[in-house]
Amino acid sequence: MNPPFEKELEFACELAQQASKVVLESYRGSVEVRWKGKNDPVTDADEASTRLILDMIGKTFPDDAVLIEEREDDRRRLVSARTWIIDPLDGTKEFIDRNGEFTVMVGFVAGGAPAVGAVAIPVSGVLVAGTAGAGAFRVEGNARRAILPGGSPEPADATLIVSRSHRNAAIDAVKEKLGITREIPCGSVGLKMIRVISGEADLYIHFGRGAKLWDTCAPEAIARAAGIRFSDACGKDIDYLAPQVMLERGIVVAAEDLHARVIAATSCIAP
Repeated sequence: MNPPFEKELEFACELAQQASKVVLESYRGSVEVRWKGKNDPVTDADEASTRLILDMIGKTFPDDAVLIEEREDDRRRLVSARTWIIDPLDGTKEFIDRNGEFTVMVGFVAGGAPAVGAVAIPVSGVLVAGTAGAGAFRVEGNARRAILPGGSPEPADATLIVSRSHRNAAIDAVKEKLGITREIPCGSVGLKMIRVISGEADLYIHFGRGAKLWDTCAPEAIARAAGIRFSDACGKDIDYLAPQVMLERGIVVAAEDLHARVIAATSCIAP
């Protein structure tokens, strides 16, 4: 039996890869930066990726709602059974800094739940994707391999993936409480979560209100397909039908047992 969203998964992968090519072309040339607000840059690559994505969705799924970072919120998504939630360039600051740590993230929500995700990493050419019923997988070159659920390490043995650019005292408090000592720095939010899903790190924690629905939709769909637990910092499911796009209570991504230990240690900290 075919997975329920086979067509959407195939399309999401193609969409992420095509947008990734557009972003990479801009990355290899000159980068023009504008500012939407304080610490909120946007480049020509963001806009080119957005145009391509909207054009492809409009031709293939014209009746679906779309929430995409560089456009106004499509309020049809609040009542639609089908919504694409997309970050056309996750990690714009990393793109500008030319450190390679940015992605294109394509998520699809069905009935309010993340059902399909595809995340392309332009510089490496890697694609990570998944959907319920088909599992999660990683494509690099001509090789495709399944992402299988791994073990859940004890907190003291876990590797936490953290931001390159800033520290959060609440995360340090959880680290100390659980005895976590290993950490690796990384750029974009989406790439951090993908590295946990792929098994390169064990845990991602984000406190505060910086992340938005387009930061989590695709990675959460892939995490679910891979058997990784994904929630807000209180252990609650993220609401993709929420009127506001900003996440009020952060993100925690980890294997089931480690996730539960982290949630217990946070006491729902969400500064």
